[in-house]
Amino acid sequence: MVITVLDMTLPAGQEGDTARALQAMCDTTRACPGCVGGGVFQQVGRPAEILYLEIWDEAGALEAHIRSPEFERLLAILETSPAPPSLTFRFVTETRGLPWVEELRLHSREPA
Repeated sequence: MVITVLDMTLPAGQEGDTARALQAMCDTTRACPGCVGGGVFQQVGRPAEILYLEIWDEAGALEAHIRSPEFERLLAILETSPAPPSLTFRFVTETRGLPWVEELRLHSREPA
């Protein structure tokens, strides 16, 4: 699994238009083969900052997306940011569930 994380400042006076463009991009991307989720998030009281996420089931699907013309739209949106945006790709190599939580919680109750 790979998670695309874009954190950017929206251009002054164009916050709404840029947020809508990112939402449209996200909606289109979620329909791509291999994309299993994503979203666009803004913190209340900070409309000029936005977080854009894509979740991919494998690196190959993301790589194909990055080479696509659709990804060029995301790059164009990035260029409108008045501050340097942060674009990262987080490769998930391990997943843990409730057994791990149980192990930690039981272990933490043991005397030191």
